[in-house]
Amino acid sequence: MRSALIVFSFFVALLLQSGCSSVTKVYSEEEPGVNFYKYHTYKWLDTKYIKKGNSGPAWLDEHAENKIRSSVETQMNRYGYKPCEDKPDLMLHFHIVIKNEVFYIQDWWCDEERGTEFGRCHRLRPVNYQEGTLIIDLIDAKTGNQVWRGAAAGVLEHLTPEKADARIGEAVRMIFEKFPEKPIPTT
Repeated sequence: MRSALIVFSFFVALLLQSGCSSVTKVYSEEEPGVNFYKYHTYKWLDTKYIKKGNSGPAWLDEHAENKIRSSVETQMNRYGYKPCEDKPDLMLHFHIVIKNEVFYIQDWWCDEERGTEFGRCHRLRPVNYQEGTLIIDLIDAKTGNQVWRGAAAGVLEHLTPEKADARIGEAVRMIFEKFPEKPIPTT
């Protein structure tokens, strides 16, 4: 019972840290000096875009891959980019990295019977979890150089397909909040 309370406390702390978001870290990096206004079209690269770590979550399937693509395409549309099969300006690529992590919690509920020293408990208890990172790359189609990368990382858990879709949409949206251009205003 107490270990369940500790795990619950850990996840509550993660939620508070991330502002009630399931995505805890968002990064972006652009190539210096790139003029994003010269790009107008894009196409997906025809490569396998998923790298599974030790073991992927059950929801990482073709449906999730399609959800990532459609969410990215929605964001690209917000910035005025259009799909193009013939000679696109940008090539899109994404991949997912899943890794096992450990978070250590200090056991504050120790008592003298369980081994305290100088009146304080010095036990750390490990909590294992999986962290997933979604990485989106934009590549100049003419030069082959990466011009922008965005990434979002968060704790993975067993999710229903609907919740997984919502989490994917949220991660992609947060990644594109770091995009160097401003979205085109909707009328």
